[in-house]
Amino acid sequence: MFKVNKLRPKPLVSIITPSYNSGLFIEECVQSILVQDYPNIEHIIQDGASTDNSVKILKKYSSPKYRDKIRWISKKDNGPVDAYNQALLRSRGEIILFLGADDILIPSAVSLGVGNMAKFPEAAVIYGDEYIIDEKSRILKTFTPRSYSFTKLLCLELVIPTEASFIRRSVFEKVGFHLDKSLKNAPDYELWLRIGSKFPMRHVGGFVTRYRWHTQSQSRSPNLLNNFVREKKRVMDRFFLSSSSPKRIKSLKRRAYIGLYFWAATMQISYGAKYRAVKNLARALLFDPSKERFKEYVSFWKQAVKDYEHLKNQK
Repeated sequence: MFKVNKLRPKPLVSIITPSYNSGLFIEECVQSILVQDYPNIEHIIQDGASTDNSVKILKKYSSPKYRDKIRWISKKDNGPVDAYNQALLRSRGEIILFLGADDILIPSAVSLGVGNMAKFPEAAVIYGDEYIIDEKSRILKTFTPRSYSFTKLLCLELVIPTEASFIRRSVFEKVGFHLDKSLKNAPDYELWLRIGSKFPMRHVGGFVTRYRWHTQSQSRSPNLLNNFVREKKRVMDRFFLSSSSPKRIKSLKRRAYIGLYFWAATMQISYGAKYRAVKNLARALLFDPSKERFKEYVSFWKQAVKDYEHLKNQK
């Protein structure tokens, strides 16, 4: 493990937001930064030359009143990962937080992140909890991730909420200050493995973000989930094939594949694609799961079959 650098008092926090045609939500996102109870923040917005009302909204934040807090630019890019990377290069903060243009920070979020980074100076990343909201910002449910374990992270038994995660810049720079541009759907998973394989990370209780689910959300599309699965598997395989990976990681290959397909099934169940979920549960079962895992699979399987029978009886 590498050494984690300590923060200065009241460190600058850079909140990184890519945006494209996010006019429905971008103002709510920006306002959630302006009402933070922590003073030393910069909001870096990288707009990809939006054709809706996004730029008109952002222009309101060009006045001297917002100059030190909101820094936005609008120009064409090669998608969200490219936008994130361009915004990272414009950032100056000791702490980095990625926030979607359709997401909202809790008013005490940055104070929570900075306070816990000071409390746990060994942690490279501090991640909290999040609310899941709909198009009208109504809370649908809450998400509390598990405590940190690199094994669980690699095997997708732990999902770290990117929008609720504070990253030390000094650590980020040591592992490569960028998101992997070859990944369109899972660059955050690759980043967490890149950091987590060398540095400790820590979950802390407390809500950081309101993460929005809506019809345009990439992570909510059943059709795109296969792309997520393929990319996550490709990232896993990099670690398994790398000559620098310890033997303990290489021995986790089967468990990681089980976790991957189980994760895909739970995602599909969450947005109602239960028949697709059954396929991924079947895939996971092919990898000879443990008795504990098998019980989880069976419970999901039974629910999917029950829903199918209910639908069939309604016809």
